Amino acid sequence: MSGKVLMLHGLAQSGDYFASKTKGFRQEMERMGYELYYPTAPNRFPGADLPDDMIADISGTKTDDGVIAWLQNDSINRTYFLPETTVQYLHDYVVTNGPFDGVVGFSQGAGVAGYLMTDFNGLLNLKDEEQPPIKFFISCSGFRFRPEVYQRQYDEHPIKVPSLHIQGQLDTVSEPEKVQALMASCQEGTKTHIMHAGGHFVPNSKSFLKKLAAWLESIGAVEP
Repeated sequence: MSGKVLMLHGLAQSGDYFASKTKGFRQEMERMGYELYYPTAPNRFPGADLPDDMIADISGTKTDDGVIAWLQNDSINRTYFLPETTVQYLHDYVVTNGPFDGVVGFSQGAGVAGYLMTDFNGLLNLKDEEQPPIKFFISCSGFRFRPEVYQRQYDEHPIKVPSLHIQGQLDTVSEPEKVQALMASCQEGTKTHIMHAGGHFVPNSKSFLKKLAAWLESIGAVEP
């Protein structure tokens, strides 16, 4: 077994929904010896309370309790923030189910994962024995947090973990500049960019999965 991978879903999705949409991805990772874990964000917000740039990101399911999300809207400042409920939930999830070797995020989940990659243990208040250094980070349609309060963290703690950034040629939700902003938050020499022919989703095609496997092998994340 190569290890465990933490999978963070997109806005309005759930862990189970994300698992169903990444069947090919999951099977390829499992073939390489990884076990994938799909938590569900702990927050439920009314659709009307979501910022405008998040509305377009809704690609999953809604519940009677509201939209599932990792981030919370700040209506006063017309922006968003990472709530303590998400931080505490992920802390507890890692302690209970980890440690993890890799983190994979899609859309909002990739945005959250990317921010956490600047200092995973520090931001989640994890001890080294609870979570050894993450070995890799995969972002699909990810972005860098835009609120000013987060910029210093990115600038002073660039992402050093080997990272793969996946972007759809037809993705109209996570525009190229959003993906590029997250890539710019990574230390030089650690990031790889892959385009796929589709839109706002995690690709499951054989051609993409072949590139995924090759990348993981190139960074030494697959046991011989």
